[in-house]
Amino acid sequence: MNIAEDRKKVLGCWMGKNIGGTLGGPFEGIPFKNNLTYYDPVPTGSMPNDDLELQAMYVAALDRMEKPEVNREILAEIWKKHMNFHCDEYAVAMRNLALGLRPPWTGSFDNYYVNGMGAAIRSELWACLAPGNPELAVKFAREDACIDHSGDGIEAEVFFAALESLAFVETDIRKLIDAALSYLSSDSILAEGIRTACSLWDRSRDWETVRDALFERYATEFKTNVRINVPFTALALLSGGGDFGKTICDAANCGMDTDCTAATAGAILGILNPDGIPEIWRRPVGHELVVRSTAITGLEFPPTIEDFTDQILELRRRIPQQVKVIPSPEPDYSLFQIHVDVSMQTNPHWYRVALDKMDWKTRLCNPIAGKLEVPEAFRGSGGQVVLRFHFELQEDGEYTLMFNSPTSNQVYLDPDVEVLHDDQHMLFGRQRLFLDVERPDGEFTCSGRPVIFGPTLGGAPLNQYRRYLPLSKGRHVLIVALEPLPFETTIRWGMGIGAGSRFLVHAFC
Repeated sequence: MNIAEDRKKVLGCWMGKNIGGTLGGPFEGIPFKNNLTYYDPVPTGSMPNDDLELQAMYVAALDRMEKPEVNREILAEIWKKHMNFHCDEYAVAMRNLALGLRPPWTGSFDNYYVNGMGAAIRSELWACLAPGNPELAVKFAREDACIDHSGDGIEAEVFFAALESLAFVETDIRKLIDAALSYLSSDSILAEGIRTACSLWDRSRDWETVRDALFERYATEFKTNVRINVPFTALALLSGGGDFGKTICDAANCGMDTDCTAATAGAILGILNPDGIPEIWRRPVGHELVVRSTAITGLEFPPTIEDFTDQILELRRRIPQQVKVIPSPEPDYSLFQIHVDVSMQTNPHWYRVALDKMDWKTRLCNPIAGKLEVPEAFRGSGGQVVLRFHFELQEDGEYTLMFNSPTSNQVYLDPDVEVLHDDQHMLFGRQRLFLDVERPDGEFTCSGRPVIFGPTLGGAPLNQYRRYLPLSKGRHVLIVALEPLPFETTIRWGMGIGAGSRFLVHAFC
């Protein structure tokens, strides 16, 4: 591959990323099928998107270093200095860095969003820094993804980094998917979902049939979960048949994390065939590199996608073609233990339970995660299990509060007396779900459909959060009454507090 062809592919990658993100942006988080054949609405420029902004942050920060290098410590320091996204896995990683944790523990500790798309969308940079060298691209991706993910959340970035690196030298989509799968754990749910997308496509060759089957099997209320969105992207790559417009529209039409799936699909098509991006798709987004000053701070960025491409090519020349992994000792999790008061009766006699933060190792962990064994007498008999959390706010302001559990619940804030059914102080509640089985991936199903629990600021389930609560500085108490069903031997829940609509470092005792 000559220099001109190399530059064209790198430019095609970012142009495709920009176009796909702008197409899918207005439909982000919607779990239903769309019917897009073109932009709707037609933009007058590219839409700002963390998919591209975070990679621009890395490039700008690395570029101004005398000796740039990619490893988890360097990338984590870039986060601390320049990162200003405060939602989902980004917020958890920022909180963990502030607590003194280092990667990979920042990505795995107390993190409900370990399987979110936040790392998968940062894969293109590593492919562009290691074109045709998937082993190196995968090493870069692992160093990056462990800052805010673990498990399939890391594997998703690995999959795309390998595929995109190979796309510089291979043009067959199916071969690219199969090759990228070889870098994943064969027994991972993510790998299973990608293989399922491929096998279902081979069987039916009908985009809608495959999409619905994937949605039924892997979709949950967690709309940015890689376990549904990466298979959706793989499906679009297959169903699009190499046509740029059809591929990104198929990705966005699957629903869920549409800006990410369409952006990644667009980037891959841009590498494979940069001349195949029609002018009708290029013209509305233009050539500007849009990075919001509120999202990334303290860095300067080139004005255009073309200039950004040249910046990456120059960085590739300067950066070592190897990775030095810097180990970090496992933290003492007892330092971050959280307590909850529990009562098994409506006239409460409270006892205190420590929520063991080692529970982060399961797939059930949340920003504030808990589970509690329920005595048989309180299952399905109308008996209530009552939780009481004390928390302290450092200043007056507007806050978002979330409590998420599949168990029927009612949430109260600062009741005058610690009795329930005080409608004046009730914030929200969730009616009981008729859950039937627990899936191998740790999630329950309701009539065969998955039910996820855990706070997601960007898309908390219905009646599981209250936004913009005016709260005063000082201590507050949150009381939650839960009514377990007969088969619920364990209650599981997640909760979080955010400043405004942003995730906040928790102050529970």
